[in-house]
Amino acid sequence: MLGGTQSSGETSTEPDLTAAERILRSCIEIEPRLRHATVRGHQVGLRPSRPTVRLELEQIGAARCVHNYGHGGSGVTLSWGSAFRAVELLLAV
Repeated sequence: MLGGTQSSGETSTEPDLTAAERILRSCIEIEPRLRHATVRGHQVGLRPSRPTVRLELEQIGAARCVHNYGHGGSGVTLSWGSAFRAVELLLAV
């Protein structure tokens, strides 16, 4: 997997092949052996974000709902901590 982009407000799920080519060229500068690699595909993932992550408990009738979203491009980085906090919120009495 090589690179990625961040475009605020972008909602298209179609790959930007110009950006993909730019990413590939940049990666080849770092690792020249990639010049001979076969590109197997392009993926687009939308990463919803907001000014701050929403991580809070909401009581909805008899159910408890934990909102845990808005991590943007930091989702993988923050996932463990956010998951632990979500569990803490659910288990709190």
